[in-house]
Amino acid sequence: MSRIVSNLFLVLLLLLSGCGGGGEGGTGTNTAGSTTTVAVKFSAVSAGGNHTVALKPDGTLWAWGLNTSGQLGDNTNTNSPVPEKIGTATNWFILSAGGSHTVALRTDGTLWTWGDNTQGQLGDNTNTNSIIPEKIGTDTNWAAVSAGSNHTAALKTDNTLWTWGLNNFGQLGNNTNTNSPVPNQI
Repeated sequence: MSRIVSNLFLVLLLLLSGCGGGGEGGTGTNTAGSTTTVAVKFSAVSAGGNHTVALKPDGTLWAWGLNTSGQLGDNTNTNSPVPEKIGTATNWFILSAGGSHTVALRTDGTLWTWGDNTQGQLGDNTNTNSIIPEKIGTDTNWAAVSAGSNHTAALKTDNTLWTWGLNNFGQLGNNTNTNSPVPNQI
């Protein structure tokens, strides 16, 4: 199945106003309540618990804000008050920021996760945080992702739904309340 990636490039005029303590506003300050208007070309953006991730039209990944669990994916646990480029890949396609983790897809259909993994929300069959994007499995048919506070959901190109992570309220949709550290089909 061929993928059609829209070349619709948006110029987001981001009015970045956050608590500032972790730099999630991306304004270059850690001042609570600071507000700055910044014009930057991005094609997608997702705001998590206290971090933000975005894609530029060239397929590069950018992140800023709180980074205590590695949710920025920059190989550190250091907060960033400004957008910083994550890695060198230029084939990022879809992204979603969760509570303290991030999930993304590349144009080759691979699934990548990083950040907090205390509930298995990265889907790598561990509970170990990751400070860099890590590829989950070998499948190349992932089509959409969405990160919750401590769980993740994704669709494959065959329209099957997969979930993993925290399941204390049944949010994985698998008729249990048992956490899952790996993607399971619903």
